[in-house]
Amino acid sequence: MPYNDILSGFRVQSTDPIDSRLVCADLASRDAIPAEARYEGLQTYVVSEQKIFLLQGGIENENFINISDAIQGEFLTEHETAEEIDAKVGDLYLPADTDYKAGQTGYSHTGAFADKPTSNNFVWQSGGGINYTPTDVANGAWKVFSLSKAVHEAVDNPYWSTPTPSGNTGIGLFQGANLPNNVTSLVDYDFVYNDNYDPNGTTGFEGSTGRIDLSDCVYGDQLRVRFDFNAIPQIANTTIEPALWYSNRNDNDDITFTFPLTTSPVFYGTGTVGNTYLNRVEISAWITSNEDVNALTLPAIKSDNPVIIQPLGLLITILR
Repeated sequence: MPYNDILSGFRVQSTDPIDSRLVCADLASRDAIPAEARYEGLQTYVVSEQKIFLLQGGIENENFINISDAIQGEFLTEHETAEEIDAKVGDLYLPADTDYKAGQTGYSHTGAFADKPTSNNFVWQSGGGINYTPTDVANGAWKVFSLSKAVHEAVDNPYWSTPTPSGNTGIGLFQGANLPNNVTSLVDYDFVYNDNYDPNGTTGFEGSTGRIDLSDCVYGDQLRVRFDFNAIPQIANTTIEPALWYSNRNDNDDITFTFPLTTSPVFYGTGTVGNTYLNRVEISAWITSNEDVNALTLPAIKSDNPVIIQPLGLLITILR
């Protein structure tokens, strides 16, 4: 095939394509490209379809294919089909027939803390709350805050009418409407630690109920929890450390490691004693193994002085 050598640059001063084959108004115009002006690999943009077509496997009209289909077909042929990939990686990854959604991020909210007062419609009264005691201070204890199904049923009720709530209870305030794809719930209100483990153990979960449920998450997800609570300092110059109290568990539900996932501490200086301060702290964790998917976790705090805590709510988000 002879070619003409171009030894210097040139500047196109037209708004039309330099080659009439590069852009066609519609499929009929594409199909009218003369055979002698075609070659395998020719690409042309069809305005009416807003797609690029490629001649592959010949130069007849039937050889025009959508270039995105060509790329996808080449990848799956050279590598593996979606079904083969799904069979290899197993159930903890999204299956081939998943209804994929952009990002797939979702969230849930609950205010179902177990110690909210039933005598005041589950609303904390002034000065009331959960005491972090001098003994807790001396022991450097992490105080874990339980969740309750009864409190959930009392407080996690939609306060809006549009959009219409789903009516699916036992999931959280939003009744599952904003959960990530293929996640049925992010809270397990029925879990009772002492029914599954030694109540005399030392994990820090002893006596707790409920848990943040990560069992429908997949490897690569990021957990982000906004823990809302009021703090009432009892001594000036108090530092509170909010955290997620976190226990990895293997596939047999054996606890393998327990630790706090902390965020920035909160300091209360002079003039704060007896005042009530709202905190909305964010705590994050990655989900990268089977022990994360099966983990136990609840919000917790530690303090260097006695303090009263009024847990309010959890906004639990899964980022993908």
